Amino acid sequence: MDIKKILFRTSSIDVEKALPDALVLCSKDGKIQWVNDAAAEIFETSKMHLLTSKISDFIENPINLILSSITQHKPVITKFISREAYFDMTAKEIDEGYVLDFRDAVVPVSNSDEFANSEKLNKNTFLLKLSNDLKSPIQSIVGFSQAMADGLGGNLTEQQEKYIKIINKNSVELMYFIDKLLELSKTESCIEEPEKRMFDILSLVHSIVKYNEQIFTDKEVKIDIKTEVNFNKTITNDEEVIKSIIQNILEVILKAIDMGEVEITLSNPDDEFIASKSLMPGSYTLITITSDSLLLSENDLECMFDPYKIVNSSNRKNVLRAMILASVKNLVQSINGIVWVESKILKNTTFNFLIPN
Repeated sequence: MDIKKILFRTSSIDVEKALPDALVLCSKDGKIQWVNDAAAEIFETSKMHLLTSKISDFIENPINLILSSITQHKPVITKFISREAYFDMTAKEIDEGYVLDFRDAVVPVSNSDEFANSEKLNKNTFLLKLSNDLKSPIQSIVGFSQAMADGLGGNLTEQQEKYIKIINKNSVELMYFIDKLLELSKTESCIEEPEKRMFDILSLVHSIVKYNEQIFTDKEVKIDIKTEVNFNKTITNDEEVIKSIIQNILEVILKAIDMGEVEITLSNPDDEFIASKSLMPGSYTLITITSDSLLLSENDLECMFDPYKIVNSSNRKNVLRAMILASVKNLVQSINGIVWVESKILKNTTFNFLIPN
């Protein structure tokens, strides 16, 4: 098999620049057909062993990641099964199967557009690898400061108790910020593929509301769940992803308000509405979450889902909100849906997301 002839037929992989990388040619079912020396090095095994294996023996969710790279025309992060290692993988479909180009996530590429994408992927991989290093010290500060505030370290003076509570409050907020930063990094990296199964979405919404019940009560926020007549509550999608989407939107709302009403509405939009959103025909569920107390301006909406843009704007104080909503957008897109926000001046703000059933 002349691998160079095969590679020359691909439009996204430059042979001369790609050959120093780890290259793998596999069939459509994942059987490895050819590898170069660099592939044997990063997979930490012999070429002969690779040629008697499938790509799924070495990396998680390979076929889904391959298809994701092909459809998005960009690298995706791959995680090795046998060890804590991540690589950028670019996939190209050919008649013989797939050509896979693996590159260490810290190595830059020359093309400017690819470099921008790779740079973001590199930073995300870096953060994910260091998640424990980032969180463990802060968890200790949260735990010990709370213990001291509860008197487990002995009696405190009134001033000492005041300072300890400030330390605890700020460290809890910092932990939340880091959790959301890591969540954004994870959703941008496409490490996990959706796991679709059938479930009752109305029951899911009720369980999420129940989970946040104490916060609603403390903030004097009334919550109402509505469905249209003949609503189809049974859908096939990734339940955990949808749960995370709804929870994040509720967190954005609850962090911004102290009272008022929040309404969650579930419906099955008609074909005309679906077509107006430039989606393929089919069965969809529309979930809208409306707050009558969260009032946004046009300036707020401009950077709503873009923390990288908002951090350089006058609206920088809302960077945490933009981080959370960027994760929401990534999650919605991962299950082939769309999300948008509508705000009526001095009336209400509505978060909408439309997902296939």
